[in-house]
Amino acid sequence: MRVPYLSIIFIVTVSIIIPNVFGQNETGDLRLLIPKWLITKNPLEQYNSGISANIVVCQGNLQLVIKTRDNSPACVKLETINMLLERGWAKNITLTISGFLEQNYRNATYRNGTVIDSHDIDVKIHPNGDGSPSLQAQIFFSNGTLYKTDSIPVTSMQPDGYYRYHIDTKSNNYTSQGFRANISYNRDSATIYIPPVSESDDIFGVKEIYPTEKDGPQWYMNSNDPLNDTIFYTGPDSNAICNDPTICMQLYKNPTDDSWHAKRIDVPENEGVRLVVNSPPNTLWLNTEMTGYYRLQNSTHYPQEFTHVTRSGSPHVSICQGYSYYSSITYDGNAEVQKSLYHAGDKSSYSETFATSGITTPLNDRWIGMKTMTYNIKNNTAVKFEIWIDDQDDNNWHKVFEQIDSGWQVPGDPSKYGCKNITTGASMNNNDIISWGGTEQQFRADNAEFDFKKLSIREINPPIS
Repeated sequence: MRVPYLSIIFIVTVSIIIPNVFGQNETGDLRLLIPKWLITKNPLEQYNSGISANIVVCQGNLQLVIKTRDNSPACVKLETINMLLERGWAKNITLTISGFLEQNYRNATYRNGTVIDSHDIDVKIHPNGDGSPSLQAQIFFSNGTLYKTDSIPVTSMQPDGYYRYHIDTKSNNYTSQGFRANISYNRDSATIYIPPVSESDDIFGVKEIYPTEKDGPQWYMNSNDPLNDTIFYTGPDSNAICNDPTICMQLYKNPTDDSWHAKRIDVPENEGVRLVVNSPPNTLWLNTEMTGYYRLQNSTHYPQEFTHVTRSGSPHVSICQGYSYYSSITYDGNAEVQKSLYHAGDKSSYSETFATSGITTPLNDRWIGMKTMTYNIKNNTAVKFEIWIDDQDDNNWHKVFEQIDSGWQVPGDPSKYGCKNITTGASMNNNDIISWGGTEQQFRADNAEFDFKKLSIREINPPIS
């Protein structure tokens, strides 16, 4: 039951080239701090994510200009720049100051219930040490009302003109549009947007329910070629044809959009498609928000389910690495959660299934978004699960299920196989919670033919519980 398959991982090295940027001076070194996934967005999306206009990254042979009308960035063809300047549509300027909002932030809840969101803005001035004795940082609400003002002495900056500006904002003061930071030096200023925590989108434009942990691992499927990924593989191995579903799965890109087609049917019950994401190097998947979009086309052994497997070990390596949580939406519209503590090849290692029926209508031939959150609560003595759905494929998410593992039992005895609790090192009991991180997580579907897109996993800052 629920066994991933041993597969060969093909490692491919991918190079990303950041093109030259028009209209900036040596402030371009801040671009090295911008995550690769963010520079693939269009100029306005980068700008609204917290990149000052003069260091936005353009793709291909396009060049950066600043619009005269609102000082926002645009990427244009080189041959059109002079025309845009002559018409006054764009400005050919070099700012002495630039800024970048670090994309991970911290969240804290104080005893009085106040929620504080902490952000860091990287600021660079060039040339340094020539002019005003300080920088001025003004934080505005989206309606233009001033929230906070700070004066930053130039002597606090590094010799190369770099400074990390830290700003705390009260979550109860947030608006649906977030904040705007205006950092000025001499006569120049840089605008850096701080998006609202509760309305952040991932790189696919999908809403994030909980904020990403600062410096936490993130994974997004390669929509052009999922197998061109060093930490992703399928179980069993996949190809575009796959004439024998017992030993391979069919996988190919749909010609009309960015979705992919997967098929593995007419195999034994509890076998099918496994889309496996290893934890990034030197980290484990722990408190995660796992997202996927699915369209069911065909299934045998109905009803089966779309399942997100979290905090998993590698059961194909050893019995004792068969620990996992399974959060599912069944093809007929129910929500389920189950736990496995080891993998002995029978049902003795699985807890009962906790379910809520009728959370949506049957999934046949329609897109549905599914999110599962798995996170520790009560000082790591319990694990909470949430299942959210985008029922109409319109990025409108709502929670349909939650459950807490405070000690679900499995029928068998994991200690009989020598299994240890990863956290304590003691023999594993049959009611242990999986409070530790996993080396892999899976998107899976048994005996199904379906389309999928926008798969992602993010380590999150969960709500205080």
